[in-house]
Amino acid sequence: MKNFFFFLIFAFTASFFNAQNIKKKITNNNEHFNGKIDNSESLKVLFESVSPENAKPETFKVSGYSDVEGTKADFEGTITFNPEKSKNFKDKSVKIYDFKLSEKGTGKHNGVFTGELTVKKSSEKQQLKFEGTWANYENTLKFPFYFNN
Repeated sequence: MKNFFFFLIFAFTASFFNAQNIKKKITNNNEHFNGKIDNSESLKVLFESVSPENAKPETFKVSGYSDVEGTKADFEGTITFNPEKSKNFKDKSVKIYDFKLSEKGTGKHNGVFTGELTVKKSSEKQQLKFEGTWANYENTLKFPFYFNN
């Protein structure tokens, strides 16, 4: 019984610190991630809030905003650890997450970012790269994008 109790404490502590570690990485010291959308337009993304989802400890609720050439849009979404993709990745220092960020608003230039977050550990820092597709809600625009730290 004692061993089981210590195991539970260890599991809780590990998941708590993992959640804090991911939160710190994704908020990027309150700095924007920078990238491109449609391989041409400047894209900045700032995550203002990251919190673990209680029912799913490997899923994080996020909110923030995107900025494309000065046009800002608030978003909410989720980032979820994908153990299968991570396990199949050749480099074991890499973790793969799936994400979906839904922009608020109903205009032609509001939509959803979907894709993968790749987190790679290096000796100097954590490298995060978000990559995928943005599509507007009307489904009339669809562009590839990436942003990283």
